[in-house]
Amino acid sequence: MPARVKAAAPATNPFRFGRIVSGDAFTDREADLLALERELRGGQNVLIEAPRRFGKTSLILEVKRHLEAAGIPVAYLDCMLVPSRARLADRLASAYLDAFKSPAQRAEDWVVQHLKAFRVRPTLTLDSDGHASLSFEAGSAGTPNLDALLEQIFQEPELIAREGKKKRVVVILDEFQDLMELGVTLLRQLRAVIQHQQHVSYAFLGSRQALLRRAVHERNAPLLKMARPYPLGPLPREEFANFLMARFRASGRPLPKDAVYALIDFTGAHPNDTQEAAHFLWEVALLPLSTAELVSTAISRVLDAEAAQMTVLWHDSAPAQRNLLVALVEWGGRNIYREEYRRRANLGPATTVQRAIQTLIDRELVDMEPSGAYTIKERFFEAWIRRRIIGGEL
Repeated sequence: MPARVKAAAPATNPFRFGRIVSGDAFTDREADLLALERELRGGQNVLIEAPRRFGKTSLILEVKRHLEAAGIPVAYLDCMLVPSRARLADRLASAYLDAFKSPAQRAEDWVVQHLKAFRVRPTLTLDSDGHASLSFEAGSAGTPNLDALLEQIFQEPELIAREGKKKRVVVILDEFQDLMELGVTLLRQLRAVIQHQQHVSYAFLGSRQALLRRAVHERNAPLLKMARPYPLGPLPREEFANFLMARFRASGRPLPKDAVYALIDFTGAHPNDTQEAAHFLWEVALLPLSTAELVSTAISRVLDAEAAQMTVLWHDSAPAQRNLLVALVEWGGRNIYREEYRRRANLGPATTVQRAIQTLIDRELVDMEPSGAYTIKERFFEAWIRRRIIGGEL
């Protein structure tokens, strides 16, 4: 009987998207990593702004790991997951417990030491893995008590740093602009506390432009000039190309550089979109196709995978918004209010265009470039409109 041939292990797709990445999957942002670490270590608050899925969270968690390796405690909270002021108190106190408790302390001891003076008594919960979380039942405590509780919690990092004789602690508030939906007074209350703190550095991460304007950019914004602006741009083309090519090569599917460049140019070097497109390009890399055909096939597979989401975005758009989206793809985003443009694109009166563009901006589907031109923010949505709506492809 012939010996059984052991099957080779299937190759693993090295490109991941749609979630936080770290380690080898983290696209090198060495300059940003060093700059943010230096600023936070030195006591400077930072405001990291970028569109959704641009890699902000992956980057700041890499910064967090570097700071913690250097002995600087870091508390992290995703504010998008905080539906109420009462839940904010729970989540923020739990984040502090997780970050600032020393390994020698039991969670119970830490709570007694640091939270014993709180007007609303905390409840400590330990899950099966020993992970601790806090809750205050603050929702039934009444607004005055809840406001006082939040003020105490905002003050806690400075007190912990001083009592523990630490030179620095760091607090990261991811998608912090979502706190605006809990009331503008909340961020004013936070500002009143943190402007006096000497041992705490804050990293604010944000992506929702309408809320960010109200939170930090407008004249009376509660956090105006409270942090160094750090806009996160696309990854440098050459640097990103080298990263992608190395992963294609290491996984046994090397690609010519022009294919990788074509992919980056299509996505505009958007980190998550490029990783997603590269994921599908890797799947077709062994097909006997030209470079252009490989990239086109990969993009078609992306659009097939994203069809449900794109269809929802399209169906949630009113007719005037749909007409304008098609016009932006076909005719570009300059001079959209001019009569010639509106007539050619069948957009109707200028007031209709104005309402449609403002709604699309509020929905974060469209953005205005510094040049004054309007563009569709989602490259895949733009490509879906071009191929499915304008081109009629199935």
